Amino acid sequence: MEKIMQEPLTPARSASSADWLVRPFGGPPLLVSTFAPEKFPSVVRVLNPLVDAEGRTTSWSTVAQELGISLEQVTNGDRLCQDYSAKTGERINVDYGTISHDVAAPLADVLSRHTSTPDKCFFAVWTGYSGIRNELASAPVVLLPPEREMYLFEGTIDSATETVDEPPYRRCLRWWPADQTWCVGNDIYADSVYVAGSPECISDLLHETRLETLAAAHTDPHPGTYA
Repeated sequence: MEKIMQEPLTPARSASSADWLVRPFGGPPLLVSTFAPEKFPSVVRVLNPLVDAEGRTTSWSTVAQELGISLEQVTNGDRLCQDYSAKTGERINVDYGTISHDVAAPLADVLSRHTSTPDKCFFAVWTGYSGIRNELASAPVVLLPPEREMYLFEGTIDSATETVDEPPYRRCLRWWPADQTWCVGNDIYADSVYVAGSPECISDLLHETRLETLAAAHTDPHPGTYA
């Protein structure tokens, strides 16, 4: 596939690009299906890396092994960090409400192979974050489950790696291509992202060595908090 040139994020021309994701939210508990629409047959959890006090990253599986548990037993990144710090005295953290560049870049690379419109994708981020860049704050606002007001942007698939604030820190929480062949979902209190798509797409993500992933189901409890 010809490499798509990254274009900067711009405000979406119409809020209607998100209409297919707008649906009523019945209230807690949060489920994976809140962020990964059930119209897709398969879903995977993609983990943000853990970061120590020196800024070095480590995997969830490495920390889980240190604690003597399997990765499949881990549901909450913050609790994993707390348990690790209690055992070793070393502080580690996980980012919430954003996607690490180390996750966004390979995720975009894989997903570009599972859409016919990698040059036209849409992205959304919570309007409540401070520091959203002025040129993006004029974007249309949409209400997506679980009742989050979100700015709507557009760009190429590689625009997923772009930060939306100053100083640069946060990346978009939701992504989808114009042909709606997959959907990336995350929340403001989430330590992971969920990707829903075809079985072939999700299989490729599960086997992507640049990403740390866990099999998931739409009915799984979401590890974030509804507030």
